[in-house]
Amino acid sequence: MYVVYVLNKDSSPLMPTKRFGHVRRMLKSGQAKAVSTKPFVIQLLYESTEYTQPLYGGTDPGRTNIGEAVINEKGEVVYEAHVISRNKKIPRLMAKRKAYRQASRRGERLRRKRRAKKCGTTTIFPEGRKLPGYQEGVLALKDIINTEAKFNNRKRPAGWLTPTARQCVQTNVNAVKQILKILPVKYWTLEYNRFAFQNMGDGSIQGIDYQNNKMNRFDNVNDYIDYLQEGRCILCGCNSIEHHHHVIPRHKGGSDGPENIVGLCDDCHTKVHTNKAELDCIGKRKKYVGASIVNIAMPHIFDGLKEIFDKNLYVCKGRNTAKLRSEYGISKEHCSDAVCVASLGGNIPLSNVNDSSAFTIIQFRNHDRAIIKTQYERKYKLDGVVIAKNRKPRFEQDKKIPALSDWYKNLCEEVGASKARALLSKLKVAKSIRGYNDTNRIMDGAIFLYKGKRYVLKAYKYRRKFLEAYGQEKLFLAKECVFVQRKSLVYV
Repeated sequence: MYVVYVLNKDSSPLMPTKRFGHVRRMLKSGQAKAVSTKPFVIQLLYESTEYTQPLYGGTDPGRTNIGEAVINEKGEVVYEAHVISRNKKIPRLMAKRKAYRQASRRGERLRRKRRAKKCGTTTIFPEGRKLPGYQEGVLALKDIINTEAKFNNRKRPAGWLTPTARQCVQTNVNAVKQILKILPVKYWTLEYNRFAFQNMGDGSIQGIDYQNNKMNRFDNVNDYIDYLQEGRCILCGCNSIEHHHHVIPRHKGGSDGPENIVGLCDDCHTKVHTNKAELDCIGKRKKYVGASIVNIAMPHIFDGLKEIFDKNLYVCKGRNTAKLRSEYGISKEHCSDAVCVASLGGNIPLSNVNDSSAFTIIQFRNHDRAIIKTQYERKYKLDGVVIAKNRKPRFEQDKKIPALSDWYKNLCEEVGASKARALLSKLKVAKSIRGYNDTNRIMDGAIFLYKGKRYVLKAYKYRRKFLEAYGQEKLFLAKECVFVQRKSLVYV
């Protein structure tokens, strides 16, 4: 059902209206003003009564996809939205943050070490403790870890959540708060689900079968791998397993389960990492990642909504939602599930399930404080052609263009040391430089106006001269656009 949302003079929400002609006349006469075009919200410019009727909301929670809906006493859908969160990006951002933090602290420790060596403030340890770069057993007085010991300052407070789970909770709760700004919802229902992963993998499991899995006789996964391979390397067959290797790396989504781990000896492990040997095994990626995060976040989502609605918060199960959806013949979508959840909470039969238009809300990153955009590699050119990058191979060095040390070594084997030195002297070097972000840049998801119409920024094009918007094929000239708003949850 298409409606116009109404705010009182003090910005408190009133009941939505379908009287579009009356709304147009109020806007023309100056009795109201348009606050938002998507969704279309008007604000009254005169005092009005605050009488409202009961509205019932429902949430279909999730990690990436969230459904939100509101119905009235007649069972008519007055609000329906599909929220797409950015929860999957959080682990990668946290990993980048960790790398920056470690690099910064390592640089600080090395500076302290150099300063101590220069000032002569080193001390000798009789036990012979050594640091890299020192022949004698010495340690700089100030060369200490920048933080306290972990057992002193790593106690987690009550209710601590991982960053991914915390972001999931905040997104689900904030999506509801955003609805309450335009609709006076008094009752809310949450679809409260908990997932049993073993049962999802094997539906026949019940009772004691949950404990009698394939690894119940082993202390950890590594012992189980040793048992499966009979203590032999999976490549060469020698009686030595020194490394338990992930077939699909963990940073690429590989699981920690036995289906993704193989036992290797030290030589074969080195060959695999230097691309001199290949594994025929097909690993597996992590399963049920989203479900596990929702399992962790669900009680906290309930607590967050409880603070808002108190005794007017209700819960239902997924099986109840599925049953109601099949009765009305509704398609399986997140926003449709939310409509069914709202109906279950208010015990109200639905009347216009197929006569509604759902909003799409995408969550964007609010800000990026990174000053450095990228670090360009050092390049070595011979007759204008790049023949090497970096002095020595970096981690995950480009296979097509080797490092200078590898290039020189191969060249010596091909043409001899004297000719290789002659060619080495002809190389031209392009130093490694940093690329910096524009301090005045505007990130995607920003709302801009072009000839009075609202659009959502998707990306810059052609050296920031043009803008690309969601749902639009044409590009917009940047100098003719005006940026007006920046939010996290944006209607597109």
